[in-house]
Amino acid sequence: MSSRIALIAFIILLVTLIGCSSQEATRTEQKAMPAVPPKPSREQIKIDSLETVNVNLKQKLIKLEQDNNTLNARLTDVETKLKEEIEKATPPPPPPPPPLTTTYEAGQKAFAEKNYDDAIKIFQALIDGGIAEDQADNCYYWMGESYFGKKEYAEAVKHFEAVLQYKTSEKKGDAYFMLGRSFELQGDKAKAKEMFEKVVKDYPTNNNVQKAKERWGRL
Repeated sequence: MSSRIALIAFIILLVTLIGCSSQEATRTEQKAMPAVPPKPSREQIKIDSLETVNVNLKQKLIKLEQDNNTLNARLTDVETKLKEEIEKATPPPPPPPPPLTTTYEAGQKAFAEKNYDDAIKIFQALIDGGIAEDQADNCYYWMGESYFGKKEYAEAVKHFEAVLQYKTSEKKGDAYFMLGRSFELQGDKAKAKEMFEKVVKDYPTNNNVQKAKERWGRL
């Protein structure tokens, strides 16, 4: 009886040992097998794809910025060289003309040399500067002569008429004669004839009387 009990106890112990050994082997196999990663979802795939595109776009943007910087550097270099070439090819500006001597004699000298623009500037400067009245009428006269020399007859008329506004002027007879010439060259024969007649009748001692008579007779 005791032998049977001992046998049964031995069998139970053996089964227990075998079971434990089997569980331990199972655990070892489970630890040895690599873990299988879960399959990514569609959303994750899309996110990964967008991240890849974003990285590519950033790389392209960096490349474009580098290319742009290179082109800007080349453009600056070309502009610098072009500016240097233009400066080499362009002659230096001429020195400014010396300032005009604003004296009555300087104006007459400019007129005699047919520098009509300079003469006009000088006489106008004298008038603006408040030259004495007994010379102001002369300035207007020579300005009229200068415009006449430039064939700007309408302007000449204005300045010859300014001479006539003075009560006394030694240039009035000459101004009437030049008014006649200015109107004649503008085609206004009636006014020209009137001016020449004025010279002949009112200024008989004027140096232009003979010329006024001749022109008056032809009109």
